[in-house]
This record gives sequence, structure tokens and C-alpha cells, in this order.
Amino acid sequence: MGKNSGDKVYFNIIFRILRSIFTAISIISIATIISLNLRFIYKFIIDKYDLVNITGVSRENLMSDYSGLINYLQNPFIKSLKFENFAMSPYGEIHFYEVKRIFISLIIIALIFIIVNVVYAIVCKVKNNKHFMRKIIINLNSGSNILIVFFIVLVSAYIIDFSKAFIIFHKIFFKNDYWIFDENMDPIINALPEDLFMIYGAVILGIIIIVCIVIKVIKQKIISEKKYKY
Repeated sequence: MGKNSGDKVYFNIIFRILRSIFTAISIISIATIISLNLRFIYKFIIDKYDLVNITGVSRENLMSDYSGLINYLQNPFIKSLKFENFAMSPYGEIHFYEVKRIFISLIIIALIFIIVNVVYAIVCKVKNNKHFMRKIIINLNSGSNILIVFFIVLVSAYIIDFSKAFIIFHKIFFKNDYWIFDENMDPIINALPEDLFMIYGAVILGIIIIVCIVIKVIKQKIISEKKYKY
């Protein structure tokens, strides 16, 4: 019995750790998807970096091709990427497909996370379990603790050298060097300055830290209410 009890405790610890990691990844996924769809950021980039003169493409056409790219990255039913105003090499096409796979994976993770929590809430509601929200918040709080570490690491990378961190990110997630675009073969790279990704990264981090703060505030409120009752 002692061994079985010890195994159960060990299993519960491992399960909680894995659940917290999955929660953290899910929140990152949701933050990334939200950021990807904030297309007004690209409008700002077009004006700030004078992309119309750099690329020789009008503001409207830049937005059209950018919107096409965003739609391609997050829609599994769009099988191929075509730019109206930019040529694209086979290597560029492969790279964008690899980016698409990452975003589709993030969408799947986010959907699983949302569905699991909604189903759990419904089941608890049916069973008249009044403490299900507390359990969900506790799980979210565990995930937020991981996110805070993630936030600190990324902010440090931003401050030290964003360009180097950007290169390391690509080397981790891509097995080839197709992400190193030649502007002669893939002129789209001129329409996607590095600072665009830095801004998106900052937005993602901003969303993550806001979510963490909200979770911590709600958790503290739940703890305070529990103490008050007793």
C-alpha cells in the first residue's frame, strides 16, 4: 500500500507539472494567434519604415499581400501561398509552409485547451460542483508561474540582443536555412522588416504578462474569500 501510495503521489506531481506546462504553452499559443491578427501593426510598419518606397509596392497592395500571408498561415484549407506583387522562390515557399505548420500547431493547442476547460466546466456545472472555477484558476496560476519565467527570459533576450535571439529562434524551430531570404529571389523580405517581428514579440509578451496579472489577481481574490468564510 505504501508503494502504491508513493507511486500515486509521484504520478500526481508529474501530471500537475505537465498540465502546468501545457497551460503555459496554450496561453502563449492564444497570445500569438491574437497578435498575428492585429493587422493594424503592419499598417504602422508600412508608414514607419517607408515600405512603399523600399518595395515599390503601394500601401494597399502591401496590405493585400500581407493579409494573404496571414490568412495562409492560419487557415489549413489554404494549400498554397501566392503573392500578387512579389516573386517567391521554392525555398521561400518551403519556409512559409514550415511557418504555417507551427501556427496550425499553435491553433490546435489553443483549441484543445479551450475545449478541455469548457467541457470540464460544463461537467462540473452538471454535477453541481461549486469549486470548479477555483480548480481552473489554480491550474491557470501554475501555468502563469511558468509564463513569468518565460517572460523574464525573453525580455532579457530582447534587451541583450534581439537580432541574435531572432536567429537562435529560427535555428531552434527550423532544420534548414531557408529562412535566410535572398531579396533578389524573395523580395517579400523587404516588406517584412525585422522590427515587425520585434513588435509582434513585444505584443505577445504584453498579452502574456496581462494574462498572468489577471490570473494572479483572481487567485488572490479566491484565497481571500476562502479565508473570510472561515
